[in-house]
Amino acid sequence: MEIRIYFEGAKPLRGGFKSFFRELSDAAKEANCEIAFIASKNGPTDFQKAMRTHPNAWNILLKDTEGPLTAEAASLCQKLGIPTQLVGNVYWMVELMESWFLADSEALAQYYGREFLANAIGNTANVENIPKAEVLDRLKRATRNTGKGEYHKTAYAPFLLERIDADRVRARAQNCRKVFDQVKEKLANL
Repeated sequence: MEIRIYFEGAKPLRGGFKSFFRELSDAAKEANCEIAFIASKNGPTDFQKAMRTHPNAWNILLKDTEGPLTAEAASLCQKLGIPTQLVGNVYWMVELMESWFLADSEALAQYYGREFLANAIGNTANVENIPKAEVLDRLKRATRNTGKGEYHKTAYAPFLLERIDADRVRARAQNCRKVFDQVKEKLANL
Protein backbone atom coordinates (compact mmCIF):
# COMPACT_ATOMS: atom_id res chain seq x y z
CA MET A 1 0.00 0.00 0.00
CA GLU A 2 1.06 3.55 -0.65
CA ILE A 3 0.08 6.56 1.46
CA ARG A 4 0.02 9.89 -0.37
CA ILE A 5 -0.17 12.95 1.89
CA TYR A 6 -1.16 16.13 0.07
CA PHE A 7 -0.51 19.50 1.70
CA GLU A 8 -1.09 23.00 0.47
CA GLY A 9 2.11 24.90 0.02
CA ALA A 10 5.35 25.21 -1.83
CA LYS A 11 7.58 22.25 -2.69
CA PRO A 12 10.28 23.25 -0.15
CA LEU A 13 7.81 22.30 2.62
CA ARG A 14 8.02 18.69 1.47
CA GLY A 15 11.29 18.05 3.29
CA GLY A 16 9.94 19.68 6.43
CA PHE A 17 6.82 17.51 6.43
CA LYS A 18 8.90 14.43 5.70
CA SER A 19 11.08 15.16 8.74
CA PHE A 20 8.15 16.05 10.98
CA PHE A 21 6.32 12.83 10.08
CA ARG A 22 9.46 10.67 10.19
CA GLU A 23 7.84 8.37 12.75
CA LEU A 24 5.06 7.58 10.27
CA SER A 25 7.56 6.96 7.47
CA ASP A 26 9.45 4.54 9.72
CA ALA A 27 6.22 2.73 10.65
CA ALA A 28 5.30 2.55 6.97
CA LYS A 29 8.64 0.94 6.08
CA GLU A 30 8.08 -1.69 8.76
CA ALA A 31 4.65 -2.40 7.23
CA ASN A 32 6.17 -2.65 3.72
CA CYS A 33 4.45 0.57 2.73
CA GLU A 34 5.59 3.92 1.37
CA ILE A 35 4.56 7.45 2.28
CA ALA A 36 4.84 10.27 -0.24
CA PHE A 37 4.46 13.94 0.68
CA ILE A 38 3.04 16.00 -2.16
CA ALA A 39 3.02 19.78 -2.35
CA SER A 40 -0.12 21.18 -3.86
CA LYS A 41 -1.15 24.65 -4.92
CA ASN A 42 -4.80 23.66 -4.60
CA GLY A 43 -5.00 20.92 -1.99
CA PRO A 44 -8.68 19.98 -2.31
CA THR A 45 -8.53 19.82 -6.13
CA ASP A 46 -5.29 17.85 -6.26
CA PHE A 47 -6.49 15.54 -3.48
CA GLN A 48 -9.70 14.74 -5.37
CA LYS A 49 -7.73 14.15 -8.55
CA ALA A 50 -5.48 11.76 -6.62
CA MET A 51 -8.54 9.80 -5.52
CA ARG A 52 -9.15 9.07 -9.22
CA THR A 53 -5.54 8.69 -10.41
CA HIS A 54 -4.24 6.71 -7.40
CA PRO A 55 -7.27 4.63 -6.34
CA ASN A 56 -5.16 1.96 -4.63
CA ALA A 57 -3.33 4.45 -2.42
CA TRP A 58 -4.56 5.94 0.82
CA ASN A 59 -4.79 9.57 -0.25
CA ILE A 60 -4.75 12.08 2.61
CA LEU A 61 -5.23 15.84 2.57
CA LEU A 62 -3.60 17.99 5.27
CA LYS A 63 -5.47 21.29 5.22
CA ASP A 64 -5.41 24.50 7.25
CA THR A 65 -8.85 25.38 8.58
CA GLU A 66 -7.95 29.09 8.25
CA GLY A 67 -10.33 29.74 11.15
CA PRO A 68 -11.75 28.06 14.26
CA LEU A 69 -12.74 24.45 13.87
CA THR A 70 -16.34 25.07 14.87
CA ALA A 71 -18.07 23.22 12.07
CA GLU A 72 -18.09 19.47 11.63
CA ALA A 73 -15.49 18.06 9.28
CA ALA A 74 -18.19 17.14 6.74
CA SER A 75 -19.34 20.77 6.57
CA LEU A 76 -15.79 22.00 6.06
CA CYS A 77 -15.28 19.48 3.28
CA GLN A 78 -18.51 20.55 1.61
CA LYS A 79 -17.33 24.18 1.62
CA LEU A 80 -14.17 23.04 -0.18
CA GLY A 81 -16.11 20.95 -2.69
CA ILE A 82 -14.82 17.67 -1.24
CA PRO A 83 -17.42 14.90 -1.26
CA THR A 84 -18.49 13.98 2.26
CA GLN A 85 -17.58 10.32 1.73
CA LEU A 86 -13.93 11.46 1.67
CA VAL A 87 -14.10 13.30 5.02
CA GLY A 88 -12.14 10.51 6.73
CA ASN A 89 -9.18 11.24 4.46
CA VAL A 90 -8.98 14.94 5.38
CA TYR A 91 -6.96 16.02 8.42
CA TRP A 92 -7.06 19.58 9.70
CA MET A 93 -4.24 21.82 10.81
CA VAL A 94 -6.04 24.23 13.11
CA GLU A 95 -6.01 27.11 12.28
CA LEU A 96 -2.81 26.81 10.29
CA MET A 97 0.37 24.75 10.23
CA GLU A 98 2.28 27.47 12.08
CA SER A 99 0.24 26.67 15.20
CA TRP A 100 2.44 23.59 15.52
CA PHE A 101 5.52 25.80 15.85
CA LEU A 102 4.11 27.38 19.01
CA ALA A 103 4.11 23.96 20.67
CA ASP A 104 7.92 23.79 20.61
CA SER A 105 9.41 27.17 21.43
CA GLU A 106 12.71 25.48 22.35
CA ALA A 107 13.21 24.33 18.75
CA LEU A 108 12.38 27.83 17.52
CA ALA A 109 14.84 29.36 19.98
CA GLN A 110 17.60 27.01 18.83
CA TYR A 111 16.93 27.88 15.21
CA TYR A 112 16.60 31.65 15.61
CA GLY A 113 19.30 32.14 18.24
CA ARG A 114 19.55 34.10 21.46
CA GLU A 115 17.68 37.16 20.17
CA PHE A 116 14.57 34.98 19.90
CA LEU A 117 11.87 36.16 22.34
CA ALA A 118 10.35 32.95 23.70
CA ASN A 119 7.94 34.91 25.91
CA ALA A 120 6.20 36.18 22.77
CA ILE A 121 5.36 32.58 21.82
CA GLY A 122 3.64 31.89 25.13
CA ASN A 123 2.83 28.52 26.61
CA THR A 124 -0.71 27.83 25.44
CA ALA A 125 -1.81 24.31 26.40
CA ASN A 126 -3.80 23.82 23.18
CA VAL A 127 -2.16 25.64 20.28
CA GLU A 128 -5.18 24.86 18.10
CA ASN A 129 -7.20 27.37 20.14
CA ILE A 130 -4.99 30.27 19.05
CA PRO A 131 -6.51 32.30 16.19
CA LYS A 132 -4.52 32.43 12.95
CA ALA A 133 -3.72 36.15 13.21
CA GLU A 134 -2.42 35.71 16.75
CA VAL A 135 -0.25 32.72 15.78
CA LEU A 136 1.40 34.78 13.06
CA ASP A 137 1.71 37.80 15.34
CA ARG A 138 3.41 35.74 18.05
CA LEU A 139 5.88 34.34 15.54
CA LYS A 140 6.66 37.78 14.15
CA ARG A 141 7.15 39.34 17.59
CA ALA A 142 9.35 36.46 18.76
CA THR A 143 11.59 36.59 15.68
CA ARG A 144 11.62 40.29 14.85
CA ASN A 145 15.02 41.05 16.39
CA THR A 146 16.81 37.86 15.40
CA GLY A 147 19.64 37.63 12.93
CA LYS A 148 17.42 35.62 10.61
CA GLY A 149 14.73 38.27 10.76
CA GLU A 150 10.98 38.16 11.17
CA TYR A 151 9.21 34.86 10.51
CA HIS A 152 8.25 34.34 6.88
CA LYS A 153 6.55 31.10 5.78
CA THR A 154 8.44 30.38 2.59
CA ALA A 155 11.79 31.35 4.09
CA TYR A 156 11.57 29.52 7.43
CA ALA A 157 8.67 27.03 7.65
CA PRO A 158 10.51 24.11 5.99
CA PHE A 159 13.42 24.42 8.43
CA LEU A 160 11.16 24.80 11.46
CA LEU A 161 9.08 21.75 10.47
CA GLU A 162 12.33 19.76 10.37
CA ARG A 163 13.22 20.86 13.91
CA ILE A 164 10.03 20.87 15.95
CA ASP A 165 9.41 17.84 18.12
CA ALA A 166 6.39 15.87 16.91
CA ASP A 167 5.72 14.55 20.43
CA ARG A 168 5.48 18.09 21.80
CA VAL A 169 3.17 19.11 18.99
CA ARG A 170 0.91 16.10 19.44
CA ALA A 171 0.65 16.86 23.15
CA ARG A 172 -0.68 20.34 22.39
CA ALA A 173 -2.55 19.83 19.08
CA GLN A 174 -5.20 17.10 19.07
CA ASN A 175 -5.75 17.21 15.31
CA CYS A 176 -2.06 16.65 14.71
CA ARG A 177 -2.18 13.74 17.16
CA LYS A 178 -5.14 12.35 15.20
CA VAL A 179 -3.08 12.17 11.99
CA PHE A 180 -0.32 10.21 13.72
CA ASP A 181 -2.71 7.91 15.59
CA GLN A 182 -4.89 7.03 12.62
CA VAL A 183 -2.05 6.47 10.17
CA LYS A 184 -0.18 4.29 12.70
CA GLU A 185 -3.36 2.33 13.41
CA LYS A 186 -3.95 1.68 9.72
CA LEU A 187 -0.33 0.59 9.24
CA ALA A 188 -0.55 -1.74 12.22
CA ASN A 189 -3.57 -3.44 10.66
CA LEU A 190 -2.00 -4.14 7.25
